[in-house]
Amino acid sequence: MNKIQIVNWLLTRRCNLNCDYCRIVKNYRDKPIEYPDMIYYARNEMSTDTIIFGLEKLKRHNPNCFMIFYGGEPLLRKDLPDIINYCNTESIPYTIISNNTEKVYPLMESLFKRTNYIEGFTASIDPIIYQDKNNDIFKKSFLGLQRLLEYKSVIKDVVAEITVTNDNLQYLLQLCRDLTEKGINGDITFVDIAKSKYYDFSDVEDDDILVRKTSFLRDTINQIMTEKLNVHMRDSLLPRIYDILPSELDCGLEKDFHNMTVDSDGSLRLCLRVKGVAVSNNFTIDNILDEGGNIHEDILKLVDFDKRKYCMFCNHSCYIMSQMISDNEENSNNLIHSDIRG
Repeated sequence: MNKIQIVNWLLTRRCNLNCDYCRIVKNYRDKPIEYPDMIYYARNEMSTDTIIFGLEKLKRHNPNCFMIFYGGEPLLRKDLPDIINYCNTESIPYTIISNNTEKVYPLMESLFKRTNYIEGFTASIDPIIYQDKNNDIFKKSFLGLQRLLEYKSVIKDVVAEITVTNDNLQYLLQLCRDLTEKGINGDITFVDIAKSKYYDFSDVEDDDILVRKTSFLRDTINQIMTEKLNVHMRDSLLPRIYDILPSELDCGLEKDFHNMTVDSDGSLRLCLRVKGVAVSNNFTIDNILDEGGNIHEDILKLVDFDKRKYCMFCNHSCYIMSQMISDNEENSNNLIHSDIRG
């Protein structure tokens, strides 16, 4: 079994926003009875010690394992500075993914004051910034861009997470050009949908929003590569994402557990998109790895069970990234922008 290359941490299910496209922070319609409600998550967040213990074991398992700190909104955790300082001290690569809105700005200022430095920070900057300026998503993206520009001088690696939909695809190339000119790296993902009630990350069910293979998209990707715009793993990743559109990725986790997601209560999820049942009922960040840092021998069996029962595929590029690193660990340098962080 190969090593875990990327770990998605849902540090909390709490958030200062309640976006209509997100299921992580609310009791959504037709939520499976097997899934806990928000009261449970509010009462059972991982402790600081649990997170640090997990980070310690994961580093022993793979010193280059890349940590992605999600929420909810991770800045709402008062112990986030302790988590970041531990990662800095132990040279654990990471990024924090925040909604970067006005309400969390004071929390970001506090994070700056209580940490010696911040390695990576990611905020949502969608192509909608060229569209309706009265739209709330526009405001979030516009303010997020301004903040990333401010943070460039104090954070080693600032990243714009670009979510592309069928409606905003026409502005993708322009946004990548603007971000490159401003010295900001982009991470392109294509919008995904909830294909069943067991998909508890996205609350979008209308597949009309999905981006499909078209000559316009193919030309856009070719132009991004030709102009060498600042996009994560640009030349190797974008063609592979194109191949699995609109939402047809079979991640193969039941064969090679290279990507792991930890829920806010410390339980393992099947993946970032689907909580699942068998995996989360049997594994936590405490028991997935033995004292030697090896993956528990039963994980593939339970991942296979959940995947066959609940997975209807997705287009989450994080799995392609971790598989590429699993195939060739030199690709991890491109993922974490080691030339910038070094």
